[in-house]
Amino acid sequence: MKGRTLESFEQAHGGLKIKALQRQVEAERKKVEALADVQNKASVIKVPGNTFRFGVVGDTHIGSLYANRGALSAFYDYMESQGVMIAFHTGDVLDGHKVYKGQEFELRDLGLDAQASRLGSVAPKNVKTVFITGNHDQSFKSLAGAPVGKIIEVETGWEFYGEEQATFTFHGPEVEFSLMMIHPGGGSAYALSYKPQKIVDALEGGTKPDMLAIGHFHKAEFMPSYRNVAVLQAGTFQNQTPFMARQGLAANVGGWIVEVSVSEGVKTIKAEFVAFYA
Repeated sequence: MKGRTLESFEQAHGGLKIKALQRQVEAERKKVEALADVQNKASVIKVPGNTFRFGVVGDTHIGSLYANRGALSAFYDYMESQGVMIAFHTGDVLDGHKVYKGQEFELRDLGLDAQASRLGSVAPKNVKTVFITGNHDQSFKSLAGAPVGKIIEVETGWEFYGEEQATFTFHGPEVEFSLMMIHPGGGSAYALSYKPQKIVDALEGGTKPDMLAIGHFHKAEFMPSYRNVAVLQAGTFQNQTPFMARQGLAANVGGWIVEVSVSEGVKTIKAEFVAFYA
């Protein structure tokens, strides 16, 4: 009897363990599916003609004492005045938490709720904005598992398309043009174009876009063609922080307006950087 009781106990608790593991697996599967839903969102943008324009912004770092919200608002007003209807944000929408030692002393708003609330009150809405998250945004996910991109989407009405990378295709009567956004890691190099070149070099065959927009480095640069890719560093809307000053890093505050024309296989790209100086 005792043997059967012990056996029954082990079977019951073994079954509980299996069920617990099954629930854990199911929870993880749902997380993966949710991420896939974001990554697989329709990323085709229809354009009416062979010439179209869009804005590129990056590294707004809302929540930081050094976020230049006035410049951000002014740039969106300028885009609207120029008839630009969509902007692409290359990540680090928020300033995050514990990204580097001492960052908490450079914050206006401490924590995800406070930063998201601040963003909701200052994020321009006069131009449609699609965005990816960057390493500062992702710090909230790393620390607490927060779905930062979706929270930003709810607070702002901006559209979340992926964590640290997304690709869009413009389609028109005779147009097919691809734009990849990426928010890489690592620090700036001495040579302005070195990191962008290495990123393009690392792209696998068949994945190279017509244009690559890069966040993270807080630099503004346009290379018309590197390995047949137009490369743009997005700049920033955060003034130089004490951390950046200690590292000897400048902040190129401003955003881009890009104009693309496609005719008989010839692609013409014009890029205008709208700078704001402290």
